[in-house]
Amino acid sequence: MKKMIRLLALSTVLTCLLGAAATGPKEGEQYFRLKHRVTGVDARQVVEVFWYDCPDSYKFEKPLEAWAARQSPAVKVVRIPAAWTDQPDQLAYARLYYTLDRLGLAEREALPVFHAVRDQHRKLTTEKNVLAWAATQGLDVSRVRAAYRSKQVTDAVKAAPALRERYQVVEEPTVVVGGRFRTSPLQVGNAADTLSVMDHLYRTAAHR
Repeated sequence: MKKMIRLLALSTVLTCLLGAAATGPKEGEQYFRLKHRVTGVDARQVVEVFWYDCPDSYKFEKPLEAWAARQSPAVKVVRIPAAWTDQPDQLAYARLYYTLDRLGLAEREALPVFHAVRDQHRKLTTEKNVLAWAATQGLDVSRVRAAYRSKQVTDAVKAAPALRERYQVVEEPTVVVGGRFRTSPLQVGNAADTLSVMDHLYRTAAHR
């Protein structure tokens, strides 16, 4: 009798495990394998391609930050500003991102920038507007100006479209895990479910 109970318990556990596996995200639906794997990156690298003027990027920012902080060790998400060579506004926001990144402020100022652009409808696509916004944030305006005009930032902006193409991203926000798998709210349906798919890819990437 005890043996039968143990077998039934084991059967129940296996059924639950199989059920959990069956309900996991499906390749080709919730996530896609990149046609060409990005070489030279860690198997658990997490990249986000975003745009400051994208409402879905804004919705995804806070949950993504919280997820990264919960991991042990915490995950350093690699940010890539979405940029196409024929989209001046995206290139301008890429310059803003790389300016803040050069100053070590990109992560801290991410939500304030989104708030300014999406909620306050401030167009931070010119040096004048960026410096005015920086002043409201209590940033050192002279340092922001110098970084904004720097060769390093200019070179990063020029390279941004090719970097996006390297990760085979055509929409924002998009997350690429391990240089192999990508997912996005457009594919999954919303930010919360995208985060769940991304978490699954992150936890299994090293074994795939």
